[in-house]
Parts: sequence; C-alpha cells; structure tokens
Amino acid sequence: MWSSRSRQVPLATAVLSLVSGCAVPMESESEPLPPPSAYDVLTNRCDGGDGAACVEVGTQYRELGELPLAAAYFRRACDLANPFGCAALARAWDRGEGVERDPTAATSLYVSACLGGHASSCISAAAGVGAPDSIEFMRRGCTAEPALCRPRPEPSLTGVDPLDQANVVLVMAARRDDLRNCYRRSLAQRLTLRGRVALEIAISGDGRVRAAAIVENIREAPEVGACVLEVIGNTAFAPTISGELAVIPWRVQFEPER
Repeated sequence: MWSSRSRQVPLATAVLSLVSGCAVPMESESEPLPPPSAYDVLTNRCDGGDGAACVEVGTQYRELGELPLAAAYFRRACDLANPFGCAALARAWDRGEGVERDPTAATSLYVSACLGGHASSCISAAAGVGAPDSIEFMRRGCTAEPALCRPRPEPSLTGVDPLDQANVVLVMAARRDDLRNCYRRSLAQRLTLRGRVALEIAISGDGRVRAAAIVENIREAPEVGACVLEVIGNTAFAPTISGELAVIPWRVQFEPER
C-alpha cells in the first residue's frame, strides 16, 4: 500500500492546476538514505561501550597518521577494560605517538593489559617494572604465548667481515665496566643470576650505530638487555671495512663474580 504522506499534493497546487489547465508533476518520493559506512558502524558501537570497536577505530586513525585521535580512542577502549586498548595506549605513551612520551605511564598500562590477558604486554611490563616483579610478568607472558619466549637461534656470522667483527669485540671490551654495571644492578636482587645477552648491531659506514636489536636476553632479568642496548647506542665504532652499513652480531655472557 502506498503511503498517504508520500502521495499528498498541496491544496493550493491542485487548485492552480485545475484553473490553469497546466499539469503539475506530483512530488517524488524521498530518496532512500545511504547505508552507514563501516566507520559509522564502528564509532556507533564504540559510543555504545564496545571496547573492541574503539580499538579498531583507533587503529584506523593510527594507520592514517592521526595519532592524537588514535590515542583518544585507545584511551576509551582501555577505560572500557579492553586489554588491547590498554596495550595500544601503552605503546602510544611509550613512543610519544599522539601524546607526550611517558614511560612510567606506559609501564602501568602494559601491566593493566597483561593482567587483562594481553600476553606481549606482559613482556613489555617485565622490562618496565624491573626485578624482582619482572619474573612474574615474564612467567605470565611466556605461559600465555610460549612463542614470545622461545630461545632464538645463534646469530649467523655469514657475510660479516671478520675485521668488522673484531672491531666490535674490541670496542665493547673497552666498555666492560659499563656492561658489568648493567648486570650488577640485577645481580643485587638475585645473587645467582646468570645468562647471556645477544644483539645484532647495525653500524653505518662511518662507525655510527644506526640500530641495534636484542635477539637473546636473560629471561629472569630483561632489564639487563635493555641496559646493554643503551650502552651500545652510546658507543662509537670504527668505520666499516666496506664503507657501507654492516650488521654485526655480538654477545656477552654474565656470571656472578667469584
């Protein structure tokens, strides 16, 4: 049945039509509204208290480079007790993405995300809280997602110039006191602590450290690796033999002093 509203003709128009003998076109029916976009659906769900939808909206804004808006949606998700939202907001605080960088706030959020079941946040929380609490967070993360803590294979020396490798070994030997201090701070909490830290160091042709990554760390004390990484970042090496970027594997073993 047609709607009476959609077929009504104003009385004045009808009278004018009869008097003038002119045909007056009937009013057309209203065009149907376009369906809501995926963005509209997600924002409506977020407004309705769906934390996962808030995370999705925040992720889209982050991919578009709208970092303050992304952080705002991640905060809403975290306020709704969504661990993925807390983890994303922690990353924003940790990196200063859309908010002022605040590692302390980031660690607190990583802890919240970890307790909510976000496994990789447990590993980040462990690095932030330090010993002895780091042990429990590492245990949680590794139990929930064992792949996060699976031992990595030995760094391959294939393709590395032996002279570049020797340069790194000699320069880091000169930093042994700084490296030892990284270990001593954690050793004071656990007198039997021992283990190895292995890294890959990207050194530019002029000897500057362009990047460094931990490939093996002391599971019970991840803060040791973070400290070693900071030492390496402040170290100057000799220019590489090729004059181009070289990635050099390097490792150090820590044992209690006798």
